[in-house]
Amino acid sequence: MIDWHTLVGAAATIVMFVLLVPYIRSILKEDTRPNPVSWFGWTLLYGIAAVAQASQGFDWSLAIPAIGTVSTGVVGFVALRTGKAMWTKIDRFSITVAILAIVLWVITKEPLTALVLSIIADLAVSLPTLYKTYTQPFSEPWLLWVIYSTAVALELLATTHLTIYNLLVPVYSFGVDVLITLFSLRQFLIKRPGEIDSLN
Repeated sequence: MIDWHTLVGAAATIVMFVLLVPYIRSILKEDTRPNPVSWFGWTLLYGIAAVAQASQGFDWSLAIPAIGTVSTGVVGFVALRTGKAMWTKIDRFSITVAILAIVLWVITKEPLTALVLSIIADLAVSLPTLYKTYTQPFSEPWLLWVIYSTAVALELLATTHLTIYNLLVPVYSFGVDVLITLFSLRQFLIKRPGEIDSLN
């Protein structure tokens, strides 16, 4: 008999995959402007985290980095194809910190230290998107981020191996997703660009 952990984990996994379609559609319509540095950085980090976590055992929490590897890579390539990519000072700073953390992550022999370094690297590549979404909340689809954050929360709920190795990265990822969600919701507090001019 299938237990509720499996059902919840499977449902959340499906939702996370399905959300990729409307997000890409939003990019192609130019309603969403993802930062390629963040998305390709997440691809690399999710991939390494998935391999590292799999070595500690398979669990529904593994779905988060596994799906993240595929989805972030696809979004990164689509973002580049739109020709909207920019190379800012924040991007340069983020990629420098991320590379340093990844190098230390790869050479470290202590698993917990490696996980902490992976989080530092992830936070570094997340900064461009966090800053962009805070200053330009209309550049991210708030509803999709709400649904995605909920799906990540369900994946955590479905986790059966409650160890720091299985939970540290997913819990951190959930925190970043919630921040992006909250920043995108700021669009309800400000006027959309162009609205002020249209009223004059």
